[in-house]
Amino acid sequence: MVKEQIDRILRKTKKLRIKLEPTLSIEKILEFENSLHVKFPDTYVAFLTQIQNGGASDELNKKGPYYGIYPIEKSIHENKEWEINLSKEFKLKKDLDFGELYNEDPDYNKHVWRCENDAKYQAKIQKVLEKYQNTEILEGTLPICEYGCGDFFRLVVTGSNAGQIWVDSGIINETGFYSLHVDILTFYENWLDKKTHSEQLINAYFPFLEFGKNNRFKVVG
Repeated sequence: MVKEQIDRILRKTKKLRIKLEPTLSIEKILEFENSLHVKFPDTYVAFLTQIQNGGASDELNKKGPYYGIYPIEKSIHENKEWEINLSKEFKLKKDLDFGELYNEDPDYNKHVWRCENDAKYQAKIQKVLEKYQNTEILEGTLPICEYGCGDFFRLVVTGSNAGQIWVDSGIINETGFYSLHVDILTFYENWLDKKTHSEQLINAYFPFLEFGKNNRFKVVG
């Protein structure tokens, strides 16, 4: 099944004339795994060894989803910069939406007003941020793609959700952490399918979930 998906992806990238980056050898992957004391998900290994190592770009949606897929060397470097321990278990089992935790006002204008004028509302928000807005929550994950505006996609390497792509919209922004419920191959292929038919940006709730299967994603209009 993975082989069939890889074959599809390679056909689609060729059709779109996307120049892929060089792949990595299994031996090189093992070196990274041994040095980090982890075992990478099979679909990530397949991506690196049979599709490409990287594909990042300064141009939006040119070579991959949003600003493209990081080469593994950049992913590891970013984790070190953020002091994130990849070998520890990623503990989140489901989405962690900050607004749900502090009972965010559904009216955006009222929410903004309360953030500036309602002391009790401010205190509830601050309590949630103090508990969850820290990089420890990202342990066991590897950054693989930048969405933009402070949001990043991360590959879960350890724990029960290993292999899934999650969105970090909590460390820099104050939204939360969300699963796309897909692996890196499906994430990339879903982007290819969108690029094949249209490159138009969409207006949606939780737009960073577009290339996954999370029901929070809803197109507006």
